[in-house]
Amino acid sequence: MGGEPLLRPQFAHKVIYYAAQKGFWVYLPTNARLMRTEVIDRVADAGVAIVNFAVDAVDEKPGLPKALGPVRKYFDYLIKKQYRYGYGVFFNINICKNNLEDVQELTEIAHANGIATDYHINESPMLEQEHFQHMQDNITFIEKEDWPRVDSLIDWLIEKNRSGYKMVNSVERLKDMKAFMRGKVEPWNCRAGQNSLIIRVDGTLAPCFPMYSARHDWGVVGKHNFEVPQLDEMKKECQTHCFSTLNHNLGYCYDAARALKWVFKQASHGFQGTTGSFED
Repeated sequence: MGGEPLLRPQFAHKVIYYAAQKGFWVYLPTNARLMRTEVIDRVADAGVAIVNFAVDAVDEKPGLPKALGPVRKYFDYLIKKQYRYGYGVFFNINICKNNLEDVQELTEIAHANGIATDYHINESPMLEQEHFQHMQDNITFIEKEDWPRVDSLIDWLIEKNRSGYKMVNSVERLKDMKAFMRGKVEPWNCRAGQNSLIIRVDGTLAPCFPMYSARHDWGVVGKHNFEVPQLDEMKKECQTHCFSTLNHNLGYCYDAARALKWVFKQASHGFQGTTGSFED
């Protein structure tokens, strides 16, 4: 994550095949610009489990190059072939100042195609990045005057979630978005470095992607150096500035009762299409 894996499609194919043969559940994040039909067939045949399709607008607009329009034919092919290969697909959507209507339209497109959606609130980098030059005059950043419109969108998403739309975010996490954009995030049982980690390109480890550029030594592949006291101390600060859907779901489902409730909910309709998301 954090780059476009399909810049090297042959390498991505080898990694997916190797991992799938070893029993890994392989997750491919992509903006789909390079997901040509032949690439879809190759990674699908290699054993990819799910495709995280990053898209923020229906058509390209300033500040939002990840649009569905330019790659619609790839999307249609991806949807068509999932029934042959058995992988899943979901839209990864970043809620910004200038795409609130697009978020609704993309949600309906996903629902019409039977796939899930995952939402994020546009945010600045977790750690200081000297090269980051987009803090000022950024047309995507959500400001105080935008809060009522974003609140309305979040309420709409919660309504759709409860009506059965497939979403990665729990209803509780969607509610938390309102507090997050106001700078009020409560600790949420982050398990990064305990039940999840990332491997950097040089083989070193970090607890999560926002900490990719951190200089703390967490070890290397085969010899980790994660220590719970250090992680707990770090998370007192970073948890209140982070909105990781992936790690939040991991922490949320660490309470097995929530996961079991969701399974029973799917069983009640014979596992005929996943609906809703995790909730208390």
